[in-house]
Amino acid sequence: MGNYKLNEYISDYFSQKGYDTYLLQQLNGATPDQEYVQQIKELDPDVIYYEMVDLETFKIIEQMDCEKILLQASNGVLSTYEDIFDYYGKWYTKIITNSNIMHEQFRKKDIPCEFFKYYFSPLTGSDLEQQNRYSHDCVFLGMGFHRMTSESYKSDRDIFFSGFEDPSIDFKIYGNGWPEFKHYAGLLPPNDIGKLYSSAKCGFALIGETQRNYGQINNRYTEMGYSALPIITQNYDSIDWYGIEPYLNFVSTKDEAYKLIVDIKNNATPYKEKSIEVQNFMHGMHKEFFEKLNKLIEV
Repeated sequence: MGNYKLNEYISDYFSQKGYDTYLLQQLNGATPDQEYVQQIKELDPDVIYYEMVDLETFKIIEQMDCEKILLQASNGVLSTYEDIFDYYGKWYTKIITNSNIMHEQFRKKDIPCEFFKYYFSPLTGSDLEQQNRYSHDCVFLGMGFHRMTSESYKSDRDIFFSGFEDPSIDFKIYGNGWPEFKHYAGLLPPNDIGKLYSSAKCGFALIGETQRNYGQINNRYTEMGYSALPIITQNYDSIDWYGIEPYLNFVSTKDEAYKLIVDIKNNATPYKEKSIEVQNFMHGMHKEFFEKLNKLIEV
């Protein structure tokens, strides 16, 4: 769910600009036959764009003789972020990243790179329809698994995922890996992310430790902001919010989060006004992302 329709949107964007565009799935570890590899080579593309993919897909990318634009928002299959430098010219010829730290390192190594602050949004008008079944007081969308056990997520568990005892609070979590969690509402249908965020009264957003350490803001904030959903989050020391701070709702304890949800539930207007400011901000970030990507392609 983390990368909902992002590359589909990229594909549509360039098709609408008049490019011949092909959208291919990564191999996810499957070994391709030579016929499949040859078919891709025969497309003879000018540019390939992708995020961090699996090793088998990277093997195909290595064989392509064209511009290769990689969006680096994680270390992916590599042990560290910095390992990516070993693959310049093989896995990528240009980089776009939301890590200000990595952007500076790419720049120092004279690797063509652009920095974006927030992801673009693939949500469109029909994705943002309000639905009563998602009109919860507060929501979180994402996987549990390591968030329920990892020490790096302890503060998030304490604040957001230890549960609220007040039965009047309708708090729901959607996603995988939440065994026997009383607020768990199941898997979200794949086309309902915008509907969930447009219908709920507020939502939790968080940034994992590795992303925080590299100054990255994940696309959950864009999706929630684009949907004008009031965002509740921690104010991480390592994150530059780029001016959006007055319109986010920061908490540092479970009690603060609970009181904030109650206030949003009972006094929605000022929070909605702030969320509209976030929505406007994200529209600007959406435009800025494609300006940066176009710059990489056209240079």
